[in-house]
Amino acid sequence: TLDHHAPLVQKTISFAAHAPWFDSEYKNQRKLRRKAEKNKNRSLYHKTLFEDIRAETTIMANLKKKQYYSTLLEKNKGNVKAIYNVVNRELDRKQETPIPETQDIGQLAKDFNEYFNEKIINIRKELPPIGNSCVNETV
Repeated sequence: TLDHHAPLVQKTISFAAHAPWFDSEYKNQRKLRRKAEKNKNRSLYHKTLFEDIRAETTIMANLKKKQYYSTLLEKNKGNVKAIYNVVNRELDRKQETPIPETQDIGQLAKDFNEYFNEKIINIRKELPPIGNSCVNETV
């Protein structure tokens, strides 16, 4: 049967949000590029046409991005926090929590204390002795 040889498969399609600079003009340019790409193998003329349209599309994308980000940065001029937020968002930097997540905050404090005490002891062991100093090994 058909279901045995070619079973029905469900696929989930997710749509990524368009870039904020992605407008109708750029969308139409991409349509032109795709149309030209389909015909590029027909002749040398069509190949050259596709290459020209592809170059125009790339230039347009770079120009749209530049205009968008220039406007965004100019709008937030003097607001350092907003500018950093824009840069971090565009570079896909996520601020990670430096403290490990835990339910028992008391145990976390003990772990930190133990870690730093061991660090101090190890640092003191590596230091050369200085005369008759009385340094206690425990903190």
